[in-house]
Amino acid sequence: MRIAVIGAGPAGLTGAKQAMEYGHDVVVYEKHDDVGGIWNPASLGAYEGVRTQTSRDCLPFSDFPFPAAGPGEDEFPSVAGMHAYLRAYAERFGVLPAIRSGHEVVRVHRPGDRWRVTARHRGRDVTEAFDAVMVANGELWRPKGLPGAPAEPRGFHLMTAKDYRRPRDLRGRRVLVAGGGVSGADIAAELAGEAASVDWAVRGRALFLPRVCGDVPNDLLFSYIGRVALEEMPFGEYLAFLAGLMPDYMRMYRATGLLPEDGFHGAVHVNDRIVPAVHRGEVRPRAALSRLGEGGVAVFEDGGTGRYDTVITCLGYEPPDYGFVDGLRQEDLYEHFFHRGDTTLMVINTPVATDAFGTACPYFEAVAGWALAVLSGKAELPGPLSRAAWCEKHLPARRRYYDCWLESIRIGLAGGTLPDPATHFGDYWRLVSSAVVPANLSPSGAPEARPAPCDALFDLTALKHRVLAALPLSTRDALLAAGRIGPDDHLGSLGVPPRRRIEPWLPYRQLTGAG
Repeated sequence: MRIAVIGAGPAGLTGAKQAMEYGHDVVVYEKHDDVGGIWNPASLGAYEGVRTQTSRDCLPFSDFPFPAAGPGEDEFPSVAGMHAYLRAYAERFGVLPAIRSGHEVVRVHRPGDRWRVTARHRGRDVTEAFDAVMVANGELWRPKGLPGAPAEPRGFHLMTAKDYRRPRDLRGRRVLVAGGGVSGADIAAELAGEAASVDWAVRGRALFLPRVCGDVPNDLLFSYIGRVALEEMPFGEYLAFLAGLMPDYMRMYRATGLLPEDGFHGAVHVNDRIVPAVHRGEVRPRAALSRLGEGGVAVFEDGGTGRYDTVITCLGYEPPDYGFVDGLRQEDLYEHFFHRGDTTLMVINTPVATDAFGTACPYFEAVAGWALAVLSGKAELPGPLSRAAWCEKHLPARRRYYDCWLESIRIGLAGGTLPDPATHFGDYWRLVSSAVVPANLSPSGAPEARPAPCDALFDLTALKHRVLAALPLSTRDALLAAGRIGPDDHLGSLGVPPRRRIEPWLPYRQLTGAG
């Protein structure tokens, strides 16, 4: 097949690499002059001080490790480090020659038996035909604006997180950062010590945890099954666990008054600096921003006011722009990835209206692997009517939490790239009960056991029995007969009540709210 891939960020690169391994003829369209998406420094997709929230151990694609940190390098790579990794990945797997840099796709349509992709390069439009299209144009490009903000601000500077570059640009200014998410917290903390003052407008209390908790990277604390088990822990016990792991940090956090007293473990914002900055008085929390007037006068929801030289809105991002694909609506995407009417059109992005947490590269690798398995016939989707019914039920989605670690397991099982628990339960269990290192997700090798340091909180044997219990009894009998599980595990699964079973795709709690 001839496949067009739109975008050369992490999703597009792994989609192109895997498609080439299937033997497809691939063309990658990239509107910028280099690979990387938001991780390409020249794209201005991320401000200069950004570091990944995922460690070098957990960050990479399954078959291309991230280089170990050298002297003076951080375990959580910078924009430049991430860009270098993605470029090396594209070079290693022969993707670079397939990339057409500086080509912006302006139209995708299907007038007949093949897709037509029109790309603009140096003012000239060229259209080519393809058998399939993978859209991987990313989602963090269009920041949401502040409703009701002055169209032409006078007496102050209004900007979004996308406009922000570095703290020295705002040296000596009175700054308001509006938005309680990761970007808002990161920018507010980064400005401390440079700006004359920094106020931080937040709507509610969120759980901010540092990249390294105790002496362990945040993303290595628990296995996949450990992440599921943690949801059953009452939130107060979870906070007590964190207090034991990071006593000084949690004491400081409580002293700020920002520590949430209820919630669930998944709704975590990874940030090292905001809690210490608030504790030291370098960043002042304010209530949510209600309105913004001329001269930089801000009115907050608690009735307070303030005057600022610069206001930075960090209010999230608009959904990805698929307007260049004729007739494509987000409501048409079965499982968020496949066009319900024509599955040769695939989208390799995180779903809209989600607060995604966790891995990026392994997640996109899993999505692209599923898409290509469907395209090749190695994996099947339900028929058009079932796909349409799914879309009617699930889309448009309300805003929800989205665990990319656990979704990588679900999607990998659906695409047939991970061990099938119904036939290879031992390999499956080693994967889900080990630390979330991407190498274990590789379709080419058996997972290696690597215990996660904080899984000792849970009874892993009982969790194994709960997963086994979700398999049909005949499947468990066959696993026992084949020596894939032992008699104790088979017997243990029989005692699990239905409400305690855990499906092998590891369902997790997804909080919803207005999106």
